[in-house]
Amino acid sequence: MSRRTRILLILFIVLLVIFLSVVASIELGVRQRVTDRVYAYLESRKQEAAPLVFAGRGEWRELQPGLDLRELTFRRKGRWWSGFSLELLRVDPQRWALRMVVVPPDDLPAIDLDALAVQTGAVALLNANYFEPDFKVMGLVIEDSKLIFPLRKEGNIHHGVWYLKGGESFLVHRTNFIAEGVEQAFQAGPWLVTDGEAETHFRNAPLVARRSAVAVDRKGRVLLIASDALLGGLSLPELAALLAMPESKGGVEVWRAINCDGGTSTQMLLRHPQASVRIRSTIHVPVYLGVFHQPAILH
Repeated sequence: MSRRTRILLILFIVLLVIFLSVVASIELGVRQRVTDRVYAYLESRKQEAAPLVFAGRGEWRELQPGLDLRELTFRRKGRWWSGFSLELLRVDPQRWALRMVVVPPDDLPAIDLDALAVQTGAVALLNANYFEPDFKVMGLVIEDSKLIFPLRKEGNIHHGVWYLKGGESFLVHRTNFIAEGVEQAFQAGPWLVTDGEAETHFRNAPLVARRSAVAVDRKGRVLLIASDALLGGLSLPELAALLAMPESKGGVEVWRAINCDGGTSTQMLLRHPQASVRIRSTIHVPVYLGVFHQPAILH
């Protein structure tokens, strides 16, 4: 190979490297711009301004005496891919057993929602308390009359206590909670509905996300509630308004309701011959409110 040929070859290689570097730089810039736009869009969907529109108001459907299911569907006006559902399971505590289910942190990686339901015999499960990154549960949990985690007396997200006593279900402010004789209980918040009236003042009120909640109606029935939105969802004021709204207008008309740990923690499962619901979390959840068949009474 002549000296001139070698020089031309080296020059070609240098130019090729420069060309490939420029192309790679352009591709990197394009990818970065696309990534930035995706993140910007996702952030914009967390602060939703588009009006919420009913797509379907649903009707209560009896699955079994004391166990009813309803699905509300929504979309955002002017938004593509904004549809989602709000699942509501209404339970009569006189006909069905309600129990807390606590999963030890070491068992979490091996137990998904379906496996937990099979293991415990639950007909339905809904995530309950907030918890720390190490899965330590925050706030009160009483399971089968045993105190598992103590009451939190402070914190803006721990105002409400749901509990079961003598087969009756209650929702009270933590300052009014008396533990004596309580069979099952958990603590969460903030309050959504108080004595039939929707709460209106919330931190981060415009923030929309997956939601889960527990409510009681005027007949003492318990409602397990969860939305399945993968993108967007409901703000706390919107959820509160829907839960307090009269059924004649498409709402749920509960007496009291508290927010549970939503967002990526939202999980709801219903296993029943007449219907099924599966809203899965993207993370492990250590504590649930479960619905079970009442134990058979032997005569």
